[in-house]
Amino acid sequence: MTMVKSRTNIILITSVLLLVAGMLIAGCTTQDTTKGTQVTPEIKTHVVVDQLGRNVTVPVDVNRVVSLQHHTIDIILELKGGDKLVGVLKSWQTYLPVGITRVYPKIDSLPTPGDLTSANVEELLALDPDVVFVPHQMPKEVIESIENAGIPVVAIALFEADYFEASKVSPTLTDPDMAYTVGLKRAITIIGDTIGNQKEAEDLIAYTYKNRDFVLNRTASIPRSERVRVYNANPDLYTYGTGKYTGVMIDRAGGVNVAEEINGYKQVTMEQILGWNPDVIIIQDRYAAEAENIKSNPAWAPINAVKNNKIIITPEYVKPWGHATPESMALGEVWMAKTLYPDKFADVDMDALANEFYQKFYGVPYIP
Repeated sequence: MTMVKSRTNIILITSVLLLVAGMLIAGCTTQDTTKGTQVTPEIKTHVVVDQLGRNVTVPVDVNRVVSLQHHTIDIILELKGGDKLVGVLKSWQTYLPVGITRVYPKIDSLPTPGDLTSANVEELLALDPDVVFVPHQMPKEVIESIENAGIPVVAIALFEADYFEASKVSPTLTDPDMAYTVGLKRAITIIGDTIGNQKEAEDLIAYTYKNRDFVLNRTASIPRSERVRVYNANPDLYTYGTGKYTGVMIDRAGGVNVAEEINGYKQVTMEQILGWNPDVIIIQDRYAAEAENIKSNPAWAPINAVKNNKIIITPEYVKPWGHATPESMALGEVWMAKTLYPDKFADVDMDALANEFYQKFYGVPYIP
């Protein structure tokens, strides 16, 4: 009888010890406020559809962002998300206006773990980003290498097209106006949803498209035969044809892009330019030196724009023209329309309008 009791006691003691041990183990995997021990919380995620049509799972709370596309940097800043940027593309100085350092001084010190078509995965991992934004032309294998390292990748095109065209630097777009009108709105929405700044994205879209409607209401009725003929001059005789946002901007502002017969961003010949004989030559501010090159080169002398001194350098807010940005739509299209038709837009003070945009979305005044 004694032996039975002893065995029973041993079983009971063993059971208690196992129960206590189980509780101790469980205590190590759940929160214990008295001992300061807790499990790493589960990361909440959601899915965004990027502009290559890819479903990308990203954290709900995004605090560390790398952007390997300059347009996306602009939009992130306009959405008040600059504090989340931990890395940018190497060539940002080439593609962003000089004024970006005044708007966002931190950009000078940010790491550059990749560029428009490349990425250093080890450098990206060292930055521990929650998400990486890449341009639509980023090679598929580079995107996959980043994703295989466990980093979500969101591709931004700023125009609407199927994957085949969306992945090209110079897409063939059957309706460029629609593609960029819908595409920029989607880009802003995607970026806002990804970084958690949805309300700021809604405000930016509303402001941008209100200004676009204002311009088109005044220019849409101008007959093609009466429209100002415009050439966009870039270095080495490169220009923007159909399929790039430049043509959309010129058209909505009431002009005709004389290079509309070519597709994308291409080098043309002096013979072609002489044949087009533009009334106005527009030069982006980052290529301002081209103005003097054109004026001093006798080959350009017969062109109407040169003879009438209609060689115009854009303000910085017009931005790179290959793709649309909020500034190029909200400010650039107004500026272009006022430049081509000053009488129709005599009531518009561009410096005041630009200052309003900069104060509202960048939080700094515009300095001409």
